[in-house]
Amino acid sequence: MIDRGWHIVRLEIAEHLVDAAASFLEDQGVTTIVTGVREVPDIRAAAEHATLEAHVREAQVTALTDGLAHWLASLEALEPAAARARVTTAPLPALDWDAVFRHHHRPLAIGARLLVAPPWEVPDAPGREVLVVEPGMAFGTGQHETTRTCLEEIEAVVRAGAVSSALDVGTGTGVLAAALARLGVPRVVALDSDAAVLPLARANLVRNRAGTVELFAGGVAAVRARFDLVVANLLADILIADAPALTSVVAPAGRLVVSGLLDSQADAVAAAFPAFRVTATRAAGPWRTLRLER
Repeated sequence: MIDRGWHIVRLEIAEHLVDAAASFLEDQGVTTIVTGVREVPDIRAAAEHATLEAHVREAQVTALTDGLAHWLASLEALEPAAARARVTTAPLPALDWDAVFRHHHRPLAIGARLLVAPPWEVPDAPGREVLVVEPGMAFGTGQHETTRTCLEEIEAVVRAGAVSSALDVGTGTGVLAAALARLGVPRVVALDSDAAVLPLARANLVRNRAGTVELFAGGVAAVRARFDLVVANLLADILIADAPALTSVVAPAGRLVVSGLLDSQADAVAAAFPAFRVTATRAAGPWRTLRLER
């Protein structure tokens, strides 16, 4: 979708009047930015001029420039420098918001065996399991650090063996569940407390040849089975609140991977699982992913 009909209203004004000009424009409902400060060679002018820009719809341009002209004229009596202010306008180049969106969702290689890609750019990637995920409202496209490190840890745990069943708690887009299935885990169950994300998750699972994943709406407290691997990419406070339920669904020799927590929260989250010890930690920026084992 290309958005047209926007214009730039540019105001060059003495630097000491910038705050007053910005306040005036804000009163008109317009957000402005300072785009530059430059030396002015005219010794009669203020030492420096600044440029303010406002982006407005075409229908607003005349009213805004007229309002600026009146405001500057009234300001001249108090500030002679206002007489040297200059207002110009120009069309704002059309912006393709779809292209902008797509630019921020590119194929991403993760670990040694996975690659997450949007449907409009699916590369050939020999030796990798390519997961095609439609970015939507649900969390989990592989771009965020917590999803990426979760996928890396899933791959490491599955590579170590002895994973015949897995549970993805808070599945979102279904990307973690799809990865588990594509990495060869025979039974994968995914659930999310937000039923609204399940159609997107199901579509992603089917698209990624992971249609055998069992998908449910609900919380982990309702689960009665135990799994060799449990993955929970949630927020720290939810991990702590759900710790007893998460503990109960991990098989005696199973592993629990938790993510969505900050470095400052890692100790509190680990302490919420007294029956487990932290055996691996992955860091990406301020985010942490922990592997817990009994």
